[in-house]
Amino acid sequence: MGDPGAVATVTQPEDAAPGTQPAVVARAAVGSPAAARGRRVTFSAGGTDRRRRLWVPSLVRRAIVPILLVALWQVGSSSSWWSTEVLPAPWNVAHEFVTLWNNGQLPSNLWVSVRRALTGAAIGIAVGLSLGVAVGLWRPVEEALDATLQMLRTIPFLVILPLFILWFGVDETPKILIITIGTALPMYINTMSGVRTVDPRLLEMGRQFGLNRLRLIATVVLPGAMPSILTGVRYSLGLSWLALVVAEQINAQKGLGLLIYNAQSLFQTKILMVVVVVYAALGLITDVVVRLAERRLLAWRGR
Repeated sequence: MGDPGAVATVTQPEDAAPGTQPAVVARAAVGSPAAARGRRVTFSAGGTDRRRRLWVPSLVRRAIVPILLVALWQVGSSSSWWSTEVLPAPWNVAHEFVTLWNNGQLPSNLWVSVRRALTGAAIGIAVGLSLGVAVGLWRPVEEALDATLQMLRTIPFLVILPLFILWFGVDETPKILIITIGTALPMYINTMSGVRTVDPRLLEMGRQFGLNRLRLIATVVLPGAMPSILTGVRYSLGLSWLALVVAEQINAQKGLGLLIYNAQSLFQTKILMVVVVVYAALGLITDVVVRLAERRLLAWRGR
C-alpha cells in the first residue's frame, strides 16, 4: 500500500509531442516516511511498457515438441543408435502406413475399432453422467453406490477379461462392456465433483422460481458443473482407446487389435508402429474435439 501522505501530480514535459500521454509522478508529502527516504515513483499513464514479442501461432507451438521427437527418432535410426528391426525409421513406418491403407487392411480394421470405442464410450459417458449427478445431489444415493463404484474403479481390465469371456462369450458384448466400464467410472468421478461445486444459492434461486427437479438439473446443475463434466468427457474418451486395446484381445476377428496380434506373432515391427501412431492420432483427434466443445460451451469463462 502507498504512503498516506503521498500525493500524485501530473506533469507534461515541455518538449513532449502533441497527444503524448502525461506522466503521473507520485511525490511524498512532507513528514511522510517516503519523504524522509526521498522516494519518487513515476508511472506511465499509458500502462507498463510491453516488450515486443514475436507472434507464433498456437498450432506451431504445439507441434514443436512432436516434430523434434520425430526428428530425433529419424536421426537415431539413420545413425544406427538402435537396430531398425527393433524400432523402424519414421520413413519406413510412413511407407508401411501407405501400404496398409492402399491394400484396405488399415481402413477396414480402423473403422471396426473406432465403432467399438465410440459405442462403448457413448454408453459409459451417459451412465457415468447419470450416476455422477445422482450421487452428487442426493446423499442416500451416494451411500448406496459410491463404495461399490470406487471398488470397481480399482479393478484392472486384465483381471476381469477372463471373467467376461466366461460370462458373455467372445462376441461384441464383452468388448463393448469393457470400454463402457472404463469410460463410465472417470466420468462418474468428475461429474460428481462438478455437481458438488455448484453454488447452493443458485439451486435455491431455481427453486424459488418454481423449477421442478428435472428442470433444475437441466438449467442449473448441469451448466454449473459443465467444466468438470467436459474434463470427464475428455478423460473418458482417452481411456476408451486404452480399454479398446484390452477389449480386442477377446478373439477379435476385425480391428486394430487383430493387426497388433498378427504383427506381434510375425515380429512385424513396422505394422506395430503403424498401429501405435494410429492410436496416438485417434487420441489427439478426440482431445481436439473436446477442446473445441469446451470453447463453445464454456465461452463465458474467457481464456
